[in-house]
Amino acid sequence: MRLFLASFAKLKNYQQIKQSFSFVEGKWVERKNLHITYLFLGEVQTAAPIIEKLQGISYKKQEIPIIGLGFFGNPARVLYAHIHNEAVMKLHNEILHRLDIQPDKPFIPHLTLCRIKRLRSFSRFIATIKKYEDVALGSLDFELHLVQSHLTPKGPIYRSVATF
Repeated sequence: MRLFLASFAKLKNYQQIKQSFSFVEGKWVERKNLHITYLFLGEVQTAAPIIEKLQGISYKKQEIPIIGLGFFGNPARVLYAHIHNEAVMKLHNEILHRLDIQPDKPFIPHLTLCRIKRLRSFSRFIATIKKYEDVALGSLDFELHLVQSHLTPKGPIYRSVATF
């Protein structure tokens, strides 16, 4: 089974964001699938050892604000929403510690919104991102889920296998 660790998010103005970037060609994440990934585990035989190691993980359940937009890549390949919160970083580090995993790249807390295939105007893209610089877009439901991802031609189907 294909697994990852995540928290789901709610954006109050997702449709407006999508309209603001109507000049961007790409695949937008479905509203119900918006999440932050703490750790992608990939294909695993069974979830039991992961669940066992994460039982009792400590964090304060809360709603964490999502403010502003950014992008990854040169050229831009991913449009995302920012998540700046120390509790998110601490949870990520605790997950790595409990699963005894050394990260291969820095953790940048974010919510992927769109996988970009083509930008018609990079300058317009940057200007639109700047319009959202200090805008509260929604919140992260700060609850850790072990999520199973089933890939289909219409997009992924996510199912929470365990909540910690």
